[in-house]
Formats: sequence, C-alpha cells, structure tokens
Amino acid sequence: MNNKKVIIKRVILTVIIMFFGATVCLITYDRATINNKYGINEKSLEIPIFVYHDIVKDESEIEFDYMQTTAETFEKQIVGLKKAGYDFITYEDLEKYNNNEIKLKKLSCLITFDDGYDGVYENVFPIIKKYSIPITLYVITDNMDKPGVLTWEQAKEMQNSGLVTIASHSTNHPEFTSLSTEEAVENVNKSYEIIEEKLGEQDTKIFTYPYGLYTEEQVEALKNEGYIQNLTDNKINKSKNLDMARLHRCYPLSDSIVKMIVKIMYRSIKYE
Repeated sequence: MNNKKVIIKRVILTVIIMFFGATVCLITYDRATINNKYGINEKSLEIPIFVYHDIVKDESEIEFDYMQTTAETFEKQIVGLKKAGYDFITYEDLEKYNNNEIKLKKLSCLITFDDGYDGVYENVFPIIKKYSIPITLYVITDNMDKPGVLTWEQAKEMQNSGLVTIASHSTNHPEFTSLSTEEAVENVNKSYEIIEEKLGEQDTKIFTYPYGLYTEEQVEALKNEGYIQNLTDNKINKSKNLDMARLHRCYPLSDSIVKMIVKIMYRSIKYE
C-alpha cells in the first residue's frame, strides 16, 4: 500500500515537473521570437483593436465609467502593452498585411477612439507623442467644433503629427439599423466628404458603426464603397480569417495590463 502511494506521488511530481518545464520552454520561445515578423499566410496572429471613448485627467472627472478612462490609466496600459512586446500598428498596416504586402510582429495591436471628444487632444495626444504610438480617431462630423468635442483645427494638428488618422463615425451618430442601406451609405460618404474638405484627401477610408449596430446589407454596401469597417463586439481579430469589412474591437476601459492580456487570451478561445 505504501509503495502504491509512493508511486502515485512520484507520478504526480513527474507530471508537475514536466508541466513546469514545458511552460518555461514556451515562455522562453515566446520571448525569443517576440520581434519576429510574419506574413499573413506564415503564422496565425491574434490582433486586438482596442476602443476608447473619452480620456479624462483624473478620476474626479469620470462621469461614465463605461466610456471614460483616466490619462494615468491609459498611459499605464500603453506602457504595459509595450513591455509585453506589442507593436502598435495602423489600419493601413493591417490592410497591407491582409494583402500580403508587409509582415507584422507576432504581437500587434491598434488603438482607436470613438466620438471625437476633446479629451483626446488634451490628454491622449501628449501621451502618444511621448511614446510614438499611432491611433485612429473616429469623429462625428456634425458634432465637430461643439463644446466638449474636437475642433477641426485640433484634428488637423493631430493628423499632421503623422500619429493620428481621422476616420468616420458617421455624420450624426444614428442607429444604423434604423437606416436603409442607401441612407447608411449616403451618411458615411457625406461624413468623408466633410473630413476631406476639412483635412484633405484621405488615402484609407475607415468607418465604425455608432452603437455597434449594423445590418449585413450595410456592411456589404460599404465594403463595395471601399470602406474598412469595425464591429465593436469585444472579439479578437485572427489573421486566419481576417475580414477588413468586419473587424472586431474590444474595450480596455480601466483594466490593468494583466487583465487586458488575460481577456485577449480568453476571448481568443471563446470566439474560436
């Protein structure tokens, strides 16, 4: 009986040692290949697109925790992602990668902001300049120059930095499921006419649905118009089935970097 217990203990210990060894090997390999670049057909990559709304100076300014993050938290998230090995890319990079024109690092991500709050200029712009991080900012064109929202002059300054892409979040932020397909296309096209009138011609046209609401007919129609499109559904993009008309975005809000990475892993498995 005692011999049997000894054998069981040895087996358990062996399994633990093997598991620990395998984990160490995986971590070592992961860190050793962290800067490797891959084409779209060379390796399956997971590419999160993070979506924020407003960035405020401190917690005293938070009114809606489901859409506001402090500047301190945002900076910690950026620094944490950099330390974890993430490379910050643009939608243009992602499109070229999807067309097999460039390679991406194993860990790549995008940073985006919806609605065009002036907190992006006041609190985000200094941070991304500090770390040379590109972002994409989705503006509601009818709201520009209003209190609490960016001015076109600020948008122009950020665009001219080379770090900020200004894209469309519609003209007036309607629920797109209440629009016909023709109305949806007209709305997005009109928003880009205004963006280009104010900021100049845009090489890459990108659109994010207000409230995350859309119809498949609208997605296909805007795809035919040449728009990259975002679905805000908390899923993670995977290179093996990357669809530039149905890109997934997820909310970091005030998560720690550990929680952000755990959520990426969880969502990657959940939505496999």
